[in-house]
Amino acid sequence: MMKYGIEKDREIQELLRKSPEEGFRMLFEVYHMQLCVYVVQLTDSFQLAEDVVQDFFVNFWEKKYYRQVVGNFRSYLYTSVHNAALAVLKKKNLVSMDLLTEIPVEIPQTAELDREELEAREKELKKRLECLSKQELEAVQRVILENKKCVEAAMELNVSVNTLKTHLARALRKLRKEYHLSLLFYSF
Repeated sequence: MMKYGIEKDREIQELLRKSPEEGFRMLFEVYHMQLCVYVVQLTDSFQLAEDVVQDFFVNFWEKKYYRQVVGNFRSYLYTSVHNAALAVLKKKNLVSMDLLTEIPVEIPQTAELDREELEAREKELKKRLECLSKQELEAVQRVILENKKCVEAAMELNVSVNTLKTHLARALRKLRKEYHLSLLFYSF
């Protein structure tokens, strides 16, 4: 599994300045699934989360927003998809305005974890993963922990992409109840 952090963010920002296409590819590779998982927590729909994140990346590239990002890069990404998700929820009348204004942006921390804390998180994650069905577990392992594309994971599991996404959404919903999903990216 890939490791994420401040150094990776700096590397992406530098690449975006020097070679925008290469930097964008790395940005997408590192953040696509993290942002989808984050948006699932807001929308309760993996499909809607993917749409929101995809739209964000398209706008980010086409409007060259990567040239304007100064300061905390990670904060910019999470705040942008947070606001985009809330706009979609509002547009589709899925959540009342009162609730929308109360949803804070929770940006996963990038601090390096000490060995003891990482082991505790891994143990907790393994315990939570054991509660999932076999199909849900396989979806989480391939798409999130192994960072594979949904099409590739579905082919490996011999299921349709929609079936895989359904298993993934159910798993994330179950995990979200008692486990902060962003911690999936700091384990293993």
